[in-house]
Amino acid sequence: MSADGSELPTLVYEYLNRSTDPLASAAGDDRSSWVHPSVSVNERGDDLVERLLAAERRPGEVFEAVLNPSPETVTPAFIADTAVQYDDVVGFAAPSSQLYDDLFYAVYEAMAETGAVLTTKYPRHEVYGRLSAMDPLVIDSTPGAEADGGVDIATSDAGSVRCGDLTSLGVAAERATMRLVTDDRPGTFAIATMTQLLAHHDARTLDKFLHELVGQWRNQGVGGLVHLPPTTDVDGADRFGAAHLDYVIEMRTGDGQIEARVSGKQDVAPTWQVVGSAPCSDSEASVRLVDRQLSGTADEGGGESTSE
Repeated sequence: MSADGSELPTLVYEYLNRSTDPLASAAGDDRSSWVHPSVSVNERGDDLVERLLAAERRPGEVFEAVLNPSPETVTPAFIADTAVQYDDVVGFAAPSSQLYDDLFYAVYEAMAETGAVLTTKYPRHEVYGRLSAMDPLVIDSTPGAEADGGVDIATSDAGSVRCGDLTSLGVAAERATMRLVTDDRPGTFAIATMTQLLAHHDARTLDKFLHELVGQWRNQGVGGLVHLPPTTDVDGADRFGAAHLDYVIEMRTGDGQIEARVSGKQDVAPTWQVVGSAPCSDSEASVRLVDRQLSGTADEGGGESTSE
C-alpha cells in the first residue's frame, strides 16, 4: 500500500531528525543507496525509508525533498512534533529577515485556523500573500496604511495606527481581539515584528505594552505568536518579552540548515531540531549534490532528477 503523497513533508522532517537519535549506528545492510547510514539502523529506520519511497509521486521526488527540503513546507511537522497549540502564547525568536519572516508566517499558519496579525513591517497585501491558507484580520501599522489600520474603519473615532504610537496600536489590537472572540473558530493573534517597534520605543515601555496585550489575549481565550528579536539584539540577560509568554521557539541557521528548539515548554526538551535547508545558490546546490554522490548516498535516478 502506498503512502499519501501529502505525507512527504512530515516524513522528510522525521528523516532529517532521525540521525540525531543517540541509538543510531552504521549497522544494517538493507537500505537504499541514498540513505544516510544513521537512518536505516533498525526496523523503525527501515520503515521510515520505505514510507518515504512509497510517498513518491514521481521518481526522484524523495531524493530532492531530502537533499534540500523547504523550511516552510517542513515547519508544520515541527509544530505538530512539539505540540504547539492555537491558544498558546508563544514567542518566535529570530532575526527580522526575509527567511525568518517567511518562517514566522509558516509557524503561524501551522498553529492557527484564524486570527489577527499586527504588522509593523509588511503592508496588508504582502501579509495575505504569505498566508495563502488563512484569511486573518490584518492591522496594518506600516507607513501609508489606511486609517485605523483596517480595523473598524467605519467608526467615527478612526485614526491612523502607527508604530510610533502605542496608544493607537493598543486600541486597534483590543478591537481585533474582541472580533476574534466573536468568531466561531479558534483565534490566534500574531505580532510581526517587535524589532520594528523597538526602533520607536525603549524596551521597558514596550515590555509593558506587550504585557497588556498578552493579558487581553489570556482573558479572552486567544492565543498569540510574537516575533521577538534574537537575544543579541536587545541589552540585558533575559530575552525580551519572554516573561509574558508561555514559551519561546528559537530559530537559527547553521551549516545550510534551519534549526529550531523550544525553550520553556513543559515536557518538551530544549534540544535543537532540523526544520529544513536554508536557500542556497545553484552553485552551492551543485556542490552539495556532488558531495552526496561522492559519499555514496545518492542513487542514479535521484541524482539525475535533481540535476535536471
